[in-house]
Amino acid sequence: MTTAPLTSPPRVQRLRSVVRHCLAESRPVVQIVFLMRFVVGAVCAVSDGDDWSVPGVLVGALAMTCAVMAAYLLNGVMDIAEDRANGSQRPIARGDLPVRVAAGVVWFLSGVALFLAVFVSGEFWLVALSLCMGYAYSVPPLAAKRRTATSAATVIVLGASSYLAGAVSAGGEIPRGPLLFCGLLALWMGFVGAVTKDLSDITGDRAGGRRTIAVVYGERAARMFAAVSAVVLGGAGLLLGLHTGPALLAGAVPLALGAGWVVLRCLWPDANRARGPYRAFMVTQYAANTGLAAGLLVGG
Repeated sequence: MTTAPLTSPPRVQRLRSVVRHCLAESRPVVQIVFLMRFVVGAVCAVSDGDDWSVPGVLVGALAMTCAVMAAYLLNGVMDIAEDRANGSQRPIARGDLPVRVAAGVVWFLSGVALFLAVFVSGEFWLVALSLCMGYAYSVPPLAAKRRTATSAATVIVLGASSYLAGAVSAGGEIPRGPLLFCGLLALWMGFVGAVTKDLSDITGDRAGGRRTIAVVYGERAARMFAAVSAVVLGGAGLLLGLHTGPALLAGAVPLALGAGWVVLRCLWPDANRARGPYRAFMVTQYAANTGLAAGLLVGG
């Protein structure tokens, strides 16, 4: 006598599939770095001598994570044509995650984010701002993604909101020095990340009628812009760290080194690694945020 293997009911299987595809569509690597920004903001507040509000940080982190996931899912919903033209393998572009289902999850996550933020003093408006930036980035009539300047502005605000949300969730504020450095890291997102991201998406962006630097002025101009921005921001971070002290230097050194890496990838591109500059940007912000948090914890 054989026993049939236990299987989950069809509804449970479908739910698991939707959750798995939504997580993939919202880009876990990006979600983690947004969470890191939130944690850095909380660490900044604690390093300033404020008491650590553990429940506030946990609830606040979940609220902001839901908001950012909603923003990236919405982007996937609105970017189907461009993503398919660029050969994207994300679930919505592949057809594995139906647009209608993804849109429903966007509404659900947005509601959860706002609901949770109500319980964290000062975070509600930051979560609401993040949701608005996600909407403005992807949805007409603004559709900030269509131009590099507006795209950069929205991601800068989204990044800055994550740092501030971490601080208010911890029950404090970010001191002047770390606040300036967090601002540099937010600018890094807009002036380096938003530009290098487009380098591998020129075909789809042109097909979608976007007016990015890479589409309007060419790939070479976009690479030069990203390289110059990386040098300026990396140098500014290093000067700020040298002026302020070891805690900020722990984040400034990885930022400066990463800026050099971005320059190399931009000015001496590898034809087989179109996303090389963007990967250099991404690894750099991981290292800089980790270094800043570690420096503040040790120094505090």
